[in-house]
Amino acid sequence: MLPQPRRRPNRVIAVLGAAVIITAGAGLVACGGQGTDKPAAQPMPAKAVDHVRIADFAYAPAATTVPAGTTITFTNTDSAPHTATSGPSPTADGVFDTGTLKKGRSKTVKVTKPGTFAYYCAIHPFMKATLTVK
Repeated sequence: MLPQPRRRPNRVIAVLGAAVIITAGAGLVACGGQGTDKPAAQPMPAKAVDHVRIADFAYAPAATTVPAGTTITFTNTDSAPHTATSGPSPTADGVFDTGTLKKGRSKTVKVTKPGTFAYYCAIHPFMKATLTVK
């Protein structure tokens, strides 16, 4: 009987295993896993921004509440042009108006006055929503 050849570990597997261990260790250090007692850096607070999407002849969300000073972005994803005009339909009150937004267009408005404001689409007055500013 012939002697069985001695098997060597697959070098590719050994190299890949070492690479995984090194990468995992580097990832732990990058994530703060070095064992220090220092607290992680806190992220900066986000600016008060809210988004209203116009789609399917409706505002989403239909009711929004934001703090005073918030910048709101209205984005028209509908095929038809729309507006977001403050006031009871069909009477604008001048608090905000995006003007006509074609498909894919956005407009930001800043609301500073507290209150609850109805708004509507001046082109399609049946489209209505409310914005509450606290």
